[in-house]
Amino acid sequence: AVTVEYMNTRKQFGVPIATFQALRHRIADVKMQLELGRSMSYFASLKLNEPPEQRRRALAQAKLQLGNSMRFVGQQCIQLHGGIGVTDEYIASHYFKRLTVMEMTFGDTMHQLGEVSARMQDTAGVFA
Repeated sequence: AVTVEYMNTRKQFGVPIATFQALRHRIADVKMQLELGRSMSYFASLKLNEPPEQRRRALAQAKLQLGNSMRFVGQQCIQLHGGIGVTDEYIASHYFKRLTVMEMTFGDTMHQLGEVSARMQDTAGVFA
């Protein structure tokens, strides 16, 4: 919401930058990653009452996707804000730092990728 509001306010060549097609595509990609992360969160929450192995696999899959999504969303929003996005005073910088910390909490994306890979091997290639 902060980035879209900024893009509607910031003008370049006399028009809001939100009117530029390339930037609109980037916002669409951000929205897609947000929805993908939300869906994986729902998926993991549905597996909480499953046996421990299925639960661990689902949580690792969700954390992996959420880590990728958080990194992508944070980086894109900083880019869309331009130089102001990296200043400590601006909220986008604060959100990016929070997303980075969350991505690293309970194992970063590479750790979760290892967990997902190990669980694939445990099921002899059957990934359910």
